[in-house]
Amino acid sequence: MVFPRGGGCTLTFPVKAGDECLVIFADRCIDFWWQSGGIQEPVDDRMHDLSDAFCIVGPQSQARKISGINTSATQLRSDDGSTYFELNPDTRKIKIVAPGGLDVVAPLADFSEKVTIHGLLTWMGGMVGSVVSGVASKITGAVEFLGSVKANGKPIDDTHTHGGVQRGGSNTDGVN
Repeated sequence: MVFPRGGGCTLTFPVKAGDECLVIFADRCIDFWWQSGGIQEPVDDRMHDLSDAFCIVGPQSQARKISGINTSATQLRSDDGSTYFELNPDTRKIKIVAPGGLDVVAPLADFSEKVTIHGLLTWMGGMVGSVVSGVASKITGAVEFLGSVKANGKPIDDTHTHGGVQRGGSNTDGVN
């Protein structure tokens, strides 16, 4: 099998029975090269043998060609085009379309600029943030909290109380 490779990186993909391919036969025996790399003498005199062939998967017959090829961007995609990673040199953007979801496994995902989320944001591990100056967080619209809420270490939810006042219309002391 031949996979595109260079600079310490290799593009691999699954190969299935029936995938179309191009088979290239070496003129001479490649056994020593296969084992050791570099320039090697042939181990025997065989020529154009099946055991000295390379298979390049990807050439397509007209009967099995893919459709919907993007002519302005590079794509790593599924054959049906429903899932892809796209690099567009004109817009200088990367687009990921993954109907089955996207999993990022990393100790840290670092975004150096603004992030806009159009869908629901759900997190499971908590949230911590800070800002050098100005407002750290601004939310427009209703906010519903389930659980306790604290401001400067003091509860401001339905568990907090105020001292020094009687119930009624007067102003209260600060939060306890």
